[in-house]
Amino acid sequence: MLIVFYIASIIAVFASIKAISCLRVDKALLYFMVSLFSSALIFILLGAYFSVVLYILLFIAGSVTLFLSVAIVLQIRIDNVENRKRGISPKIWLGPLVLAFILLVVLIYGVVSTDYSQIKESHELMHEMSVYAYILISELAGFLLLGAIVIAYHFMHRLLSEK
Repeated sequence: MLIVFYIASIIAVFASIKAISCLRVDKALLYFMVSLFSSALIFILLGAYFSVVLYILLFIAGSVTLFLSVAIVLQIRIDNVENRKRGISPKIWLGPLVLAFILLVVLIYGVVSTDYSQIKESHELMHEMSVYAYILISELAGFLLLGAIVIAYHFMHRLLSEK
């Protein structure tokens, strides 16, 4: 689990730096969400489950709400994407999706490779850790699916507009 901690820490630092240095708001929010995902994983590994609940419920859900409000303010609609005025480009999603995929693979590896019989803590604590890890896995999978939907929409739109 130590390698999972180090990889999650590196992803958290890198995503935070990218979130600060991005000039586009939507790209910075995507990196910020990846940073929050990796921070939640670090809190799971440290055993701070209350912080994980706060991260998942307040920060990650809050950043999704912030992302939607930014999309509404910038008037990112289907007709804007179809007219190629401005919109969320699939290139914006590339970096955060790669980081989120690495984090998901590392998290799954950490859950699968842990030998729970060697841990001398209570059964309830192991149950809490696995529940929060699975919640984080489902949130990461949802984030990856959202990015895949945006990329697939743009790909199909370009494919159909060429015909």
